[in-house]
Amino acid sequence: MTNASLTEADCRAIDRSDMAALIAAWPEQVRAQQAALDERPWPRRAAPSLLALGGMGGSAIAGDLVFALAAPRLPFPTAVVRDYRWPAAVAPGALAVLSSYSGGTEETLSLLGEAEARGVDLVGLTTGGPLGERLSARKAAWRGLPAGLPPRAALGYSVVSLARLLEALGDPGEGVEAWQEALEVLDQGTASLGPAAPEAGNPAKALARAVVGRAVVVHGAYGVTAAVARRWKGQVNENAKTPAFEAALPEMNHNEIVGWQALPHVHAHCAAVFLADPGDDPRVARRREVTADILEEEGIATHVVLARGKSPLARALSLVQMGDWTSYYLAVLAGVDPTPIAKIDRLKRALQAPASTEPGRNAR
Repeated sequence: MTNASLTEADCRAIDRSDMAALIAAWPEQVRAQQAALDERPWPRRAAPSLLALGGMGGSAIAGDLVFALAAPRLPFPTAVVRDYRWPAAVAPGALAVLSSYSGGTEETLSLLGEAEARGVDLVGLTTGGPLGERLSARKAAWRGLPAGLPPRAALGYSVVSLARLLEALGDPGEGVEAWQEALEVLDQGTASLGPAAPEAGNPAKALARAVVGRAVVVHGAYGVTAAVARRWKGQVNENAKTPAFEAALPEMNHNEIVGWQALPHVHAHCAAVFLADPGDDPRVARRREVTADILEEEGIATHVVLARGKSPLARALSLVQMGDWTSYYLAVLAGVDPTPIAKIDRLKRALQAPASTEPGRNAR
């Protein structure tokens, strides 16, 4: 840890690429993409046998969130595939959504080629690039995202786009009132969680202060908050350059909870964050309480983050927003610019280069 202050001035000094402005733009992203899709909606079509989204990182997480929110309503299954190949169920009758912000993600382009070979219907979500070109050549519907952003900072655009795609497939959607409430909650969060809000009354700054210097394990519950936990994990990784992991109740109670036993010297270097939604099953809520007690007894600092809002949509997005700001302040406390992702860039360069022939390298 190299920085002790979270004043607005200190945040700006470290956040040289202005990630704060991108996080603060969450509500405007929602409004802008709603307007864009009002003008150019997805074409309506029959419900597929399976809706499968292929993407990676920030281009895939919207699928987790939107599909989890819609799961209680959808008459067809959904899947998010983070790989080079589809499962066998992605076959004619399914609909494949290719999501790549840049349009050049190699895994997503591989999925595109495989879907084409299988005769699977396609749609896409991208700023353009090779993905946009290939979808256009096939006359497949795709909707654009504003260019020039880190993919993880375009989530508002992607969430709206996928929610509207579901509606084009017959989903009644979250409803106008839920979206209005979500925007109100996000607007409130921008004011109360942003850098201008003093640390004394800023929950995101307080949580970052409490967990800084530790690996963070974010716990959700199967479904929506598990998807949000995955978003938190990625944001802490990319923004704060800090190890983070995700776990879901009740599953982790059947395995991972026992893992916090044999290495007590590690526990002081970890923090557990539990995402709590008032809509959680009462048994899950009870499991969360007992699990936190057990981890506390093992010397692991635990923290509970409560969702804000009445609708499931507002509550989910409030937790996403809280995670984005918390990861931002963790970056500031660590003295690292949240935006650059040097190790990912290095990995991509290495993958573009010929494989090493040095003995022992790349061996399996």
